Amino acid sequence: MIGVYLHIPFCKSKCGYCDFYSVASQTLMQPTIRAMLRELEGRKNYFDTFKKTSPELQRATLYVGGGTPSLLPPEVLNELAKKAMQVFGIAVPEEFTVELNPDDVTPDYLAQLRGMGVDRISIGVQSFFDDDLRRMNRRHSAGQAARSVQLAQQAGFGNISIDLIYGLPEMSTERWKSNLEASFSLGVQHLSAYALTVEHRTPFGVLQRKNRLPLPSDGEVAAQYALLCELSARSGFAHYEISSFARSGFTSKHNSAYWQQQPYVGIGPSAHSYSGLQRQHNPASNALYLKGMSAGSGCAEVETLSEADRYNEYIFTGLRTAWGVELGYLRQAFGEELVAHCLANAARHVAAQRLVQAGGRLTIPEHHWFISDSIIVDLIWA
Repeated sequence: MIGVYLHIPFCKSKCGYCDFYSVASQTLMQPTIRAMLRELEGRKNYFDTFKKTSPELQRATLYVGGGTPSLLPPEVLNELAKKAMQVFGIAVPEEFTVELNPDDVTPDYLAQLRGMGVDRISIGVQSFFDDDLRRMNRRHSAGQAARSVQLAQQAGFGNISIDLIYGLPEMSTERWKSNLEASFSLGVQHLSAYALTVEHRTPFGVLQRKNRLPLPSDGEVAAQYALLCELSARSGFAHYEISSFARSGFTSKHNSAYWQQQPYVGIGPSAHSYSGLQRQHNPASNALYLKGMSAGSGCAEVETLSEADRYNEYIFTGLRTAWGVELGYLRQAFGEELVAHCLANAARHVAAQRLVQAGGRLTIPEHHWFISDSIIVDLIWA
């Protein structure tokens, strides 16, 4: 599976917690879209080597994220999608996802997305409480969040994901429970639920440094995570990655390919690409992206990955998932020395049941995923 990601770096306003690259201005939207179309053309041979070596890599996913993709008129989204499919030889994507903000969702917009082949939408709900949304500087209301899901269902979308955040300022476990119950009652197929991480450069980071961000305690956040696991399972959702939950048959194919080391290409400012041997990233600046693309030579910085880098990548992504890391693949791809390092450092976690070694795999049990970083770091090759 190959993945194509299109990053739309524009928003109407910046959310208090968000550290993804975007700007609260649409001034450079048109030149940026034109530059993305040129970048797509310039990357048309990116997957050629993979397609020759693996029939599996004839399959592809397409994901439009941001920022706020739903700020783009449907015809512009369609132009980008058609160009991506043309240059990479994609007849029909295995999965075509577009991220939407709830207050952009209208019947006409959804109908046009359906008409261009979008079969999965991801709606940035974050909370079903208006005071949470105001604190985060979200531009929709709780009512609009619920209504956007209902409109998508009425438009014929049968693969709908919503995003929620727990550990928000002043969030009680009871409030988090209400958010989860509201989500499951809407009949969505997928839930992405993230523990709030306060990044230094965000408005939340500024408030935290001023002691004006009343966050729940670590124990309360852990309790919210435990409730998330319990209620999602009770509602028929499989927990397949730390922050990802899906009904049967509705795991995110695009994101799952990331976690299983499949190649992907990212188009647009701040977008990342991964070939297995190299990682590339575009500048997190519309101005620098446009400058680089106007020169005609592209603007991605390239990092060639060492064997240790690739091993670390596999360990870090694999142990965040329900399928874990495959020891046979580890041995084949990285050799006995790194396998021995992995198993030696895994041993005490296996003994303490923080890791499970079975069926030729190492996995972290679900109830320990919340502390997975402290386990994973022990297996990394320094």
